[in-house]
Amino acid sequence: MRIVVLGGGPAGLYFALLARRLDSTHKVTVLERNPRGSTFGWGVVFSGKTLRFLEGQDVDTHARLRQKLATWENVDVVHRGERVRIKGNRFAGIARIELITVLEERCLELGVDLRFGTEVEELDSLPPYDLLVGADGVNSLVRTTWAGHFKPDLDRRHNRYAWYGTPQLFDGLTLTFQENEDGLFIAHSYRFEPQLSTFIVECDEKSWRAAGLEGQPGLSGAPFRGRLG
Repeated sequence: MRIVVLGGGPAGLYFALLARRLDSTHKVTVLERNPRGSTFGWGVVFSGKTLRFLEGQDVDTHARLRQKLATWENVDVVHRGERVRIKGNRFAGIARIELITVLEERCLELGVDLRFGTEVEELDSLPPYDLLVGADGVNSLVRTTWAGHFKPDLDRRHNRYAWYGTPQLFDGLTLTFQENEDGLFIAHSYRFEPQLSTFIVECDEKSWRAAGLEGQPGLSGAPFRGRLG
């Protein structure tokens, strides 16, 4: 079977390697618009249940990911200056670029054809395929081209957020609620490697505007990524 996967993020790469593991005669091609070694975002989180699922699908990939994971069993909620620790929650964080690198290497070992820097503007330009997998994100060309079939429903909400990486290390997943005269701001933070944590700050649109963030460079429209510290 000739399989073309549009999009080289974690979902597309993992599907590709599993397809090759299932049947090595499958000719699997992944088309990714970005160059190799680039990604969007800082750290991502897996639950313990997700890790068990990954282990059941491909032991080798799971073993490599385990070497790079930051793990914890607590969720801390900080509200009005008081920290409440909730134990028994098994999670693990990893840098998104590390996750993608492991999946890319595993794909190459299994014979997946990875093509980077490949911008696809029309599906008619794709190489011949028996199966097309749309793993090309929220603005999926596959989904919009066949919108009449897939019937996508995008629900836009009004909360705004800034997505940072910081050398401040957090013990577990921490949810911090901080209120001031502008409104309520919520921070989601967790360590995803020995030297870095993800730090996401979220608020509603009213608080965003009251704090004078509307129109600030990098903070208007699309989410902002930056580094703290």
